[in-house]
Parts: sequence; structure tokens; C-alpha cells
Amino acid sequence: MNFEIVYYDAAQKIHTAIPVQQGNEWSCPELGLSFSCSLDKNEFGMKVQISSNSFREEKEYRFKELVVNCSQFETEENSKHSLFIPWDSGFLCHAAKHDSNEYWLPIFNERQYIGVWGNMPLFGLSDETTFHLGLIESGQFDCDLRLRTAWGEKRQYSISPVFLLREKAGEKLLPDDLSILFVDVEGNWKQAAHWYRNYNLQKRKLRTLAERVSHDPALDYSLSALTVRCRMSVKPLPAKILEQTPETAPKPNLFLKFDDVRTIAEEFKRQQVGPSEFCLVGWNYGGHDGAFPQLFPVSSICGSEESMAKLISDVAALGYHISLHDNYMDGYRLAENLNMDDICFNGGPQLGGGRLGGGQAYQICPSKAEKYAKANFAEIKKRLPQLSGPYFVDVMSIIAMRKCDHPSHPITRRENCQYYRSILHLTQENFGLSMSEGSRDWAIDRLDRAFLIFGKTKNTLAFCDEHIPFFQMVYHGIILYNNGRCHVNAMAGSVGYLENIRWGGLPLVYFHHLFNPEWVGAAGWANDLRLDSPEKLAKDVAVIKQMSNDAQALRSTQQAFLDDYIDYNENLSETVYSNGVHVWVNRGGKAEKTSDGRSVAPYSFLIQ
Repeated sequence: MNFEIVYYDAAQKIHTAIPVQQGNEWSCPELGLSFSCSLDKNEFGMKVQISSNSFREEKEYRFKELVVNCSQFETEENSKHSLFIPWDSGFLCHAAKHDSNEYWLPIFNERQYIGVWGNMPLFGLSDETTFHLGLIESGQFDCDLRLRTAWGEKRQYSISPVFLLREKAGEKLLPDDLSILFVDVEGNWKQAAHWYRNYNLQKRKLRTLAERVSHDPALDYSLSALTVRCRMSVKPLPAKILEQTPETAPKPNLFLKFDDVRTIAEEFKRQQVGPSEFCLVGWNYGGHDGAFPQLFPVSSICGSEESMAKLISDVAALGYHISLHDNYMDGYRLAENLNMDDICFNGGPQLGGGRLGGGQAYQICPSKAEKYAKANFAEIKKRLPQLSGPYFVDVMSIIAMRKCDHPSHPITRRENCQYYRSILHLTQENFGLSMSEGSRDWAIDRLDRAFLIFGKTKNTLAFCDEHIPFFQMVYHGIILYNNGRCHVNAMAGSVGYLENIRWGGLPLVYFHHLFNPEWVGAAGWANDLRLDSPEKLAKDVAVIKQMSNDAQALRSTQQAFLDDYIDYNENLSETVYSNGVHVWVNRGGKAEKTSDGRSVAPYSFLIQ
């Protein structure tokens, strides 16, 4: 193991130096920069730890980044080795046929959105017999991975964690300790996923769905339930008025009235669709993304609050669950309850999720967001007491962790995570089950269901040779999920639907999914489902009925771990669960044979 120190000089220019080791101390004496590093073996592996208070800056030079290099994570071209990248479900970069390049891959702290993101604080290299794994246990919220392909004269491939100690010359050093757990797992990425699952169960004490379900009727219902999201109203997009007032705010466009959702639920019941969890999106003041964190009065174009309460009661009477979509990241000036002093500050007010229905979104400082959630949750329970099923807090489990430099409420990225975890836990305490958009590793034990793991199954990233279900092998049986944004409204029999099934996902349907012309299929926004006529609704629900039957047939697998996944060819795959169930999926147009001679019909799956 060795290190690289990236540092600022007195003129704030950036340089790199290689420290020398003396015992536990690593230093660049000519720069006055040093730190201490300890190695300790524990039951899980070898732990490398650097205490935050061990960093010394004794001259005019200042730490910027610390790169950790290990030979186990380096290989040469055509070695038949692969580097593991923890983005989406997990990427493999094979050490062959790549251009010489260097990539900086954020884990939980991306500075711009590119449609892929880190879900786990891991990295690795797989050779012929062993998967060398690095798990960043501390400092992971301020860490990138440096990936090099065909690098230098030897055309080496490597992956190294880079800790962001200071991102501006005048900043204080990162106050967090840094630690990485190194372990060698016999086998390939599948065995590494099993190891990480066991680590999560033993070290993080994550509880399985099978453990929880006997004491949680709502979770028991959710195990085979379809997610049915219903977009109600949204202001015209793209937004033309960025700083809205009650006088200047555009009126929302109507997608669904509360009575329309009842019509959908009644058609579900007429066709005997099984467990379903409805979620109302854009029910609130200003419609979807219209005026958060203000929720009331409800969006009047959808109906009155009384009609909304009756809808909730009627859906429950039909035997379905129904809950709401909410948001505590974005704040809009239109909201009467928003104090702009509560906005994150980063050289100025931190912009939030974009220019949406409410105009310019600003990011509410996570340290302040919980007070809005507490107040709103109390009001919702008072006004709409019959809600049931997963309560959806938008974007919280998918967005990057950010710092806040506001003098009254500064926070680190790690503290950002802690505050968001608290809000998700508050959701569970108030509504029973929580759901959010993403499934980042840090949020898992505060989520019951995730809208997605990734955007698209396939991507065009130069360093991604394979997209593998590493995440699913770790967390299936611990959380319920739909795999990708590209699988929203993927209907029974479609390739996307079968892609979702093969990696353990549950179907998710979304009435009026597509609403923003700037969000397109290239990012996974591809499939819509519209309420147009009684005839079309009946036809759509007939397909949804089949999806519900499939979800119920797969119910036992949701309480099991995903132990193995095998691609036999470009169409036929086998998923093996820890309860002994095998699911064969055929994504092609001709019948395929299983290993024991059973036939899997075109565009279908077989449970064995």
C-alpha cells in the first residue's frame, strides 16, 4: 500500500507528492505534511485507518486529497482480470481493449448528474481465483474512485479511493476519520456479494424481510403488491416563472382528478387485481414539485380535500393501500412555510433539483428539513388519517450528499446522510413503511421499498463492460425494489418487464409517468400509461392483472436472498434464490430449454 498527497501551495496551485513511511507515519518533510495510518486485523478483514486528528500541516502547504493505492487493485492489460465499480447495480471493467484514460467516479457525492451513480462504498478487482474487495467504512461520503484504464507504458488498469480532504484552499480539513476494510474473497463477484450481504447482516445488523414480516402486516401486504403511482397535477414545464408568488404562479395542468384515481382502483377491483399500493403524486398545493415544503391546501384542480379524503377511504374499502408523494430536499419561494434562511449555502443559496413546477428549486439544508417533515407529517395524519402503505419521500435516497456552509447551520456530507436517515426513519414511525426514489447503501435500513436502483439496464460508459446484479445479490430479501427507471410501466411480456423480474424486481406502474419534456428516454423516461377512456383502462388493467398474478407467484422469493444469477445466452437467464426457488427468464422470441429440459416460452418466465 502507498499514498499520493494532492496539496495546495501558498499560491493555491495544486501539486502531487508521494509521502515516505516511517512506522505508522507517512510524511513529506519538505512540505510539512504528514498523517498516521494504522493497520488492524478484525473478524471481517484488514482495516486501514487514518485518524482525522493525525493530519499535520506545519508549513504553508495544505492537504487537498489523499489517494490510497494498493497493488491488489492493479493489473495489466489482457490479464483476464476485471475491476469492480459500485455504480448502479455494479459494473465490471475488463482489463482489455480500452483506451488509455483516467476517470473520477464519485460514490455518494457526485457534483453533477449524469444518470448513473454510486450505490455502495465498495471497489474491487477480480482475478482468476479471488475477488479483492475494498470497503470504505468511514470517509465514504467524501470519496471518489480513480479508475485508470490502459494507463502508462505498461497499460495498467487500477482503481483507487481518493478522499476529498479539502475542496477549496481555505476550507477546514475533513473532520471524519478515514477507514477502509480490505478482504480477499475466494471466488468471483458473486461470492463477494455474498460476503458483503453477510457483513451487512452481522456488522450493520440489517434485518431481513423474512424476519420483519411476521410482525408487520403492512410489510406482509407489500411483499406481493404492485406500486401504482398516479400523477395528479403539474404546472406547465419548462418553468417560465422561476421565483413565483401566489399572484404569479401558473395554474397546474390536470392529469388525474381524485375521482379518476377511484375509477382506476375500482377497475382494479372489478378485474380482481391483487395487492396494490397507490401513491398520489402532485396532490399537494401547486401540484407536483409545485411549492414544497408546503402541502396544503390540496391542488384544487384535482378536487377538494374532502374528495381526497373520500378517495383514500374508498380505496381502502376496496382492499388496496394508498399513500402520498412528498419532498424534503427541494424548497420553493412560493411556499408560505419556507424560511429561506434554512436553505443550504455554498457560496450562495444551493440550488436544488432543477427548475420545476414551482420554479427554481433550492435545497433545504438537511439539518433544517426534519422540522418541516415533522410538522407536515402531523398535519397529514390529522387531516388524512386513513392513509396506508409506503409513504414516498422523493429523491432523498438517490441524491448526492452535499455540504452546507451556512454560518448558522453548517454540515458535512456525513451529517447530510444522518439527517436524511432521520427523516426516512420519521416516515417509518409515522406511516409504517417508507419508500424513496433510490436505494443507496446508506439508506437501506431506513427504507422498505425503493422506486429504483438504477436508470437504465444498458449504458454507453466507456469503462463499463458488464452491468451485473451485485447490489441485488446483497440486498434482495432485505428491501423491496423495482430495478430501473427504464422498467417503470414495462408491461407483462415486454423485454423490460422480464429484465426487472430476472434481477428480483417487483412491477411498478405509473399513470401519467411522463410529464417533463426535458426528461427523455435516454435517461430511462421511456414508458407512459395514460387514463384516456374506460375501454383503454379496462385493457391496461387486464395486463396489470397479469403483472399482479406474477408478483403473487414470486412472493416467496421476496423473502429470500438472491444467491445466484446465470446468463446462458443473450435471452435465457436463471435466478436462484436461497429458499430453493429458481426463476428462468426468456427475453427472446423463441422458446428456450432449461438445463433439465423444461421449455420456457418466448417473452415469459418459469418458476421452478
